[in-house]
Amino acid sequence: MNVPQPVNASPDLGIRVVYMLIFAVVFWLLCWVLAVTTIVQLVVRLLNGRPHPDLVRFGGSLARYARQIIDFLTFVTELAPYPFTSWPAEG
Repeated sequence: MNVPQPVNASPDLGIRVVYMLIFAVVFWLLCWVLAVTTIVQLVVRLLNGRPHPDLVRFGGSLARYARQIIDFLTFVTELAPYPFTSWPAEG
């Protein structure tokens, strides 16, 4: 059975806290972008009868980016999300 090991405080914790504050704001903005994207996609679906493929791809990548931010903020990973890594790929 795998028992999680406690994470030791590192000298970089201060920098991580700054990054966490920045990414918390980015996540807040991301939620607004998601809301606008959802409304636009709904309107497109109502008018055309099908969702717009570019908005579908954008929404998917936005969801993967949100997951990266959440994983970083909750200490699931030490890897900071975009722009410190590449934008989340499809798939």
